[in-house]
Amino acid sequence: MSLPRNTKWGMVARHLSIGLASAAALAVSGGASFAQETFKLGGITSITGGGASVGRSSTEAWKLAVEDINAAGGILGKKVELIMADTMTDPTHGVSEARRLIENEKIEALVGPVTSQETIPIVAVTTEKRIVQATTAASSQLTPEVGPYHFSTSVTAANQMIPNIDFAIDRLGTTKFAIISDNGGMSKAGVSDLLVYLKEKKGLEPVAIQEFAFRTEDMTPQLLSLRGAGAEAILFMASLGDDARKLLENREDLGWDVPVLANQTMTNYAVGNASVLGEEAFEGVYSTQFVGMTYCEEPVGGSPFAKFVERARAAVPEVDKLGGAASLTPFYIEPVILAAAINGAGTADGEAVAKWLEANSDKVEPIIGPISVSDTNHFMPAPEAIKVVAAPHKVREDGLIKRADCAS
Repeated sequence: MSLPRNTKWGMVARHLSIGLASAAALAVSGGASFAQETFKLGGITSITGGGASVGRSSTEAWKLAVEDINAAGGILGKKVELIMADTMTDPTHGVSEARRLIENEKIEALVGPVTSQETIPIVAVTTEKRIVQATTAASSQLTPEVGPYHFSTSVTAANQMIPNIDFAIDRLGTTKFAIISDNGGMSKAGVSDLLVYLKEKKGLEPVAIQEFAFRTEDMTPQLLSLRGAGAEAILFMASLGDDARKLLENREDLGWDVPVLANQTMTNYAVGNASVLGEEAFEGVYSTQFVGMTYCEEPVGGSPFAKFVERARAAVPEVDKLGGAASLTPFYIEPVILAAAINGAGTADGEAVAKWLEANSDKVEPIIGPISVSDTNHFMPAPEAIKVVAAPHKVREDGLIKRADCAS
């Protein structure tokens, strides 16, 4: 669907390719200037604590998104003001900060936090206050019943991993899987869901399962256990790029060339991790990524994501140290999608925004690829938006990664 050329949203969408729907464009067109009052958008993330690395990525991404939204006309005709809060990577502190944002700062919508264990208790607060919220949390516990006004730019951990399983069986001929994951809420739910998928859909059971704590210093004991169990491939789930790096480092230390099939965290931080570990650490590594951030034969620089990469490189000098533009993307699209939904609904009321997005998600086209929302599913990326990539550290000059299922 094309955007009207006479709207501010349409101009920015063409230049930045954020692909918002014409309904959102029409909702903010016609205003010559912002009113004095601002639209207060809360941003809550792990600025400090164990998740500080993703806290930096999310903060920079939200700033970019707010700049773009304001350039396009804002939300409900108002300039967006981003008000930040720090969870300190502590769910209890995160709840207190969410209440502060809502009750004291008077925010009208919320982006973040990042992890499921922080998000789940905060969703109880945003639900109570009818605040629409977008996060990257991927726990399957976050159903519309639990969080009617919560939406995720992630797919569940299991749905990030199922394409890996299918690829490993069909292309690598692997059936002896081992699972290793962090101890967060997303991964715990993901392990449970994968066990069901492996048994019911593939008639398989993992040869071993291991878990590690966030920002672990050493995964060698877990990897030795998996190797001893005869694993032919590792299914890896994590929330932090640091933990993805540690897995590859310890696998290399052991001289174990077992294939690794990982979730999107591996992909999003692969560039930065390869700069530390070297490219050889990524031998035999596969992971998943949004289709809009991948290529087979598509021309260089032509995709909406490629245009975002160019913008991120210009606006965030240390973007490569953060893991590249890919590490910003899941966070960048949170305010962008909320802006489209709130403008489409004509109000920031959580129930109204949720209903609009459930009915109109196909009109919103973010840089990752298609989204699909319903009253039974608030994990926004559509199933066809997730693809397996080979060599996730090898990024084309426009920021895209080659899909593993390409013909050549």
